Amino acid sequence: MKALAIFIALTLSVSAQDKAVTVKQENGVWWFRSPTGANFLSIGANHVEPLYWQSPRNTEFVRETYGGEIFAKDGSFNEESAAVKKWSANVAANFKDWGFNTLGFHNPLSRSLQEAVGGYYVCQLAIPVSWGWNMKRSELVASFAKRPMDVFSEAFRVQLDEVADQLVKPRAQDSRLLGYAYTDGPPWTVEDDASSAAFAKLSPAQWQLHPWVHALMSLPATAAGKQAWIELLQKRHADPAKAAAVYAVKAATWEELAACTQWRELGDAKAAGADSRAFLSILIRRWYAERHHSIRQHDTTHLILGDKLNMNRDRKFPVQLANSLKAMRGFVDVISVQYYGPADEQVATLTTVHRESGLPIINGDTTCKPFWPDNSLRGENPAFFQSLGQTYDETLKKLFAQPWFIGWHHCGYMRGLRKPYIDAVKKGNAKEIASYEQRGVLYREGFIDDHERPIQPILTPLKAAIAKCEGLHRSSGEPKQ
Repeated sequence: MKALAIFIALTLSVSAQDKAVTVKQENGVWWFRSPTGANFLSIGANHVEPLYWQSPRNTEFVRETYGGEIFAKDGSFNEESAAVKKWSANVAANFKDWGFNTLGFHNPLSRSLQEAVGGYYVCQLAIPVSWGWNMKRSELVASFAKRPMDVFSEAFRVQLDEVADQLVKPRAQDSRLLGYAYTDGPPWTVEDDASSAAFAKLSPAQWQLHPWVHALMSLPATAAGKQAWIELLQKRHADPAKAAAVYAVKAATWEELAACTQWRELGDAKAAGADSRAFLSILIRRWYAERHHSIRQHDTTHLILGDKLNMNRDRKFPVQLANSLKAMRGFVDVISVQYYGPADEQVATLTTVHRESGLPIINGDTTCKPFWPDNSLRGENPAFFQSLGQTYDETLKKLFAQPWFIGWHHCGYMRGLRKPYIDAVKKGNAKEIASYEQRGVLYREGFIDDHERPIQPILTPLKAAIAKCEGLHRSSGEPKQ
């Protein structure tokens, strides 16, 4: 009976594995592995979504090409319409022509689109969080104060299980799923905004401690997160009075310290900073452990891509970055980043990330500029597009020449007007319009214009580079001469 049970377990495991994308290392080179056993690299786009079809520049074109039924009343794609199926077929044709095989992180989970493209897709397991992309310290302090994010609470676990039941359970056998993703740019590192008025109003404790740590230590004594904080202090300090002195408060017992919800001053900034870093590592590990557990209850094989780390910021804080990579160890299968830097900078930074994590890496949200770091050439002109195409060519070839780099997802499909700019135009806000125009941030980067015309000066070198990526990657495991 024991042998039979083992046989059944192994059979089920192999069967599940056959229906999931995995990662593997072969001759020193990392790859995604398809359910059929083929090695592949993930190349795709984000933001293949309705927003860019609802611009003042292309409204008439969309109506003439697809008809009004392409959109539902809430502005999303009308999945059941012939118009959406036509649009999806056009996206699929472009993906095939360009060498793309993945619908990335920021995309609607559109059944029509997934079926038409026929490649892989990322499923984001979104929950409300206290951070947004690239938030500065003062913004995080305010946000965490409103939503402390107690990852020790029963409510947090219930929330994760509800999302997993809704999104993971139906996809456990989906061979097209690349993996599960979480949030965009989590604040495992924090950048100060010292010149802002909001930063000047922060208390010494808010300035020194991580905003997540400060939020949980400010909870009532009965909160699970507060109890975890007190447990840490008990391990790090000889008695409650000495722990209280670090934070310039008075407490004779641990219960009195737990009852404290106001932490403004610091008696020992160095010791408080060390406490904060230690607790943040616990919080990060708890975040990944709970998310991992909620997924694995329903799906034991598909890849976990975790959060899309904001490497534009995180690279400036190598110690904190290394600590966060250590904290997530064992709970993610691939390191996913968002990175817009020059190719050589990306290679240097991500080499360190791979060394610290031991895992393959995808740039899950990226674009290029023709002149780094000063993008002085802008606009809708041949010189801009030609330089942009050359930059894509260089970036792709340099990244995929690394044995640990296995995915590149572009931050945009269509070169369309961004929503904030469209909103400013609709409101007639001349000051805001001028600001976007002066900064050159009217458009999300992409490979077709908002009338679906291919931008050949970008696409020609891009497609040539993609055609070379697999060979460059395979050769990356060979000894360098």
